[in-house]
Amino acid sequence: MIARRFLLPLVCLALLAPTSPPAVATSGSLVQMACSIPHEQLLRIWRGVDPGRSGDIQILPQQPNFVNGGLSHAGPWAYTQNVPMFLYGPGWIRPGTYPRPVTEADVAPTEASLLNFHQFHAPDGAPMTEALLPRSQRSTPPPLIVTLVWDAGGWNVLNQWKREWPYLHSLFPGGALYTHATSGSSPSNTPPIHATIGTGAFPSRNGIADDYARIAGGIEKPYELGPGVLMEPTLADLYDRAMGNRPIVGAVATLDAHLGMLGHGSLWGGGDKDIAVTRQLTTASTAGAEGFKWNLSPAMAPYYRFPGYVNDVPGFQSDLQKLDLRDGQDDGKWRNNPIQQMHAGFDTPARTPYQTRIIEQIISREGFGKDAVPDLLFLNYKAIDTIGHLFSLNSLEMKDAVSYQDVALRQLVAFLNRVVGQDRWVMVLTADHGHQFDPAVSGAFLIGIDQLQADIEKQFDSDTDGVPVVQKVRTTQIWINQ
Repeated sequence: MIARRFLLPLVCLALLAPTSPPAVATSGSLVQMACSIPHEQLLRIWRGVDPGRSGDIQILPQQPNFVNGGLSHAGPWAYTQNVPMFLYGPGWIRPGTYPRPVTEADVAPTEASLLNFHQFHAPDGAPMTEALLPRSQRSTPPPLIVTLVWDAGGWNVLNQWKREWPYLHSLFPGGALYTHATSGSSPSNTPPIHATIGTGAFPSRNGIADDYARIAGGIEKPYELGPGVLMEPTLADLYDRAMGNRPIVGAVATLDAHLGMLGHGSLWGGGDKDIAVTRQLTTASTAGAEGFKWNLSPAMAPYYRFPGYVNDVPGFQSDLQKLDLRDGQDDGKWRNNPIQQMHAGFDTPARTPYQTRIIEQIISREGFGKDAVPDLLFLNYKAIDTIGHLFSLNSLEMKDAVSYQDVALRQLVAFLNRVVGQDRWVMVLTADHGHQFDPAVSGAFLIGIDQLQADIEKQFDSDTDGVPVVQKVRTTQIWINQ
């Protein structure tokens, strides 16, 4: 058994979720282990547990070990949690470096302050007011607020490749940089953190606690049931409705789970069909799989508006060709990787300039930031995350991904200045989490999910009824057949 390699129970979910019934500890040593976990890590786990939906057992491997779900980045440790939080917008943002601890739950209330919108009250977050110019100096809200997520672009990625993002670094003196920003909850993966960005609520309140959840007795991929699984309204939900749906609100992302920062669309009472662009593959056996065309999944399509012209934006093959030629050889490879075998090239950095052109098309054609009614645009770039899962944050492939992302930022800022107007927009740039080190670098022991499940079944399921004890194992939690 591999039990000595990791701490398997936060035995008492009573420690983590006060609304749960007290758990019976069968071993004082297990309670001791749980209580020896640093308070900050326990707090993040507690924030990330929805007692009705989350796993019955929370897993916390000893750092740097991790449950191997494909170079997982889910956990409460600093390397997965520390993220950039950078606010940029001349005329609205007070430049400076701010050491106050903040989390992703603080994004929505800060944007509500920028909008002078007082009908949004974040359950867990608070506005980053020190980063905003005094109200007297920003009498009108910015015509456009952009929330930009570099998926998995946490500080451990950026610090590994410090020379690959010179443009972002050049913006720091003109904006507000928080040096102690974290995802705020665990598991630190896509669905929970994007829901927190949108709602200002941690998963314990917003109901999006992982890629999977216990719903109606089964273990489901939540967003396959539609946006109604998100239990709290987002800033965009409340602001758009309060303004009579006059604001232009939209998201350009990759997965249904990214829409947690956007909102419920027309499902929210009085809301309209906000613009949404994803690439969700609905027939996949695992969560987070991408398709080959921009789309809306059947579960999401009724509640959002998909601008079909995005699939007509040209140039992706040219982007792939440029990536191929970076080494001076026209050989169909990015470094040593056959490009066509990488999701027809979409699992390479070439997706980043392609997505940037799509974003530019949507801003131009939909009229974001063009009138006096402030608009909201939510963006997720996923290349850093995808490439990290395939190659780790230490790889040269990750170096390329970060470099491409920085070039795209330069292009997007220039476009916003040119099309929306200089000093007419504000950007909040952050990441939802960091990424995983190569185990050869960190020395991590990889805890196999299948082996872990098999060991639990062997130890605790001695009958022959054919019903497994374990419903599902994820990198941070286990659902038990109750």
